[in-house]
Amino acid sequence: MKRFSFLAIMAGLLCLGGERKQLPGQAGNDGVDLEGSVILTHEEVTEAIGADIGEGYVVVRMKVIPKGDKPLRIGPDDFLMISRKDGQRCTALAPSEIAGKGEMVVKHGTADGSKSSWGVGGMGAGLGSSPGTVQRDVIKGTQMDENAKASPAMAALAAKILPDKETKTPMEGLLYFSINGKLKPKDVALQYKGDAGRLSMEFEKVKK
Repeated sequence: MKRFSFLAIMAGLLCLGGERKQLPGQAGNDGVDLEGSVILTHEEVTEAIGADIGEGYVVVRMKVIPKGDKPLRIGPDDFLMISRKDGQRCTALAPSEIAGKGEMVVKHGTADGSKSSWGVGGMGAGLGSSPGTVQRDVIKGTQMDENAKASPAMAALAAKILPDKETKTPMEGLLYFSINGKLKPKDVALQYKGDAGRLSMEFEKVKK
């Protein structure tokens, strides 16, 4: 009896020392607890963000609870979304990667330098200069059009994203991922790889 009790206590201590058996929407270890809920449909994503960012995005509402004595650095770059349906993988996106300001502008010219102009887009067609000759259109340079207007969704994305910082207190925010296709909670999993170690989160109990 005493031997059984001792083994049971040791087993409990070993479980407490590392990653626990996880429940859907939860993950944790000695350094951090994570609580998340996944948002999959276009309508629900738009409602959560407060702006329409188009189709093809999955959002996770994340709560991070540091457990150590020292501040824990955590941010969107620590998270990876995986689609079990077709293997798509995406690290959490910054607002600028979804609705960033600026547009690529290309400077066109000719091989002999007789023409040079800026314009949006790629290569143009050949330019005739005189009978029997063709001047080849080439790219002379590129730059970002800083006068382009940012998407209206940019402010909403930036306001609600999970902060990237060191903290000793719980914090919450949204994580944005580009994952295509019609998905259910069982089809996606979230991986954390950061200063507190590695964790995996399911959003629906996985059948064995």
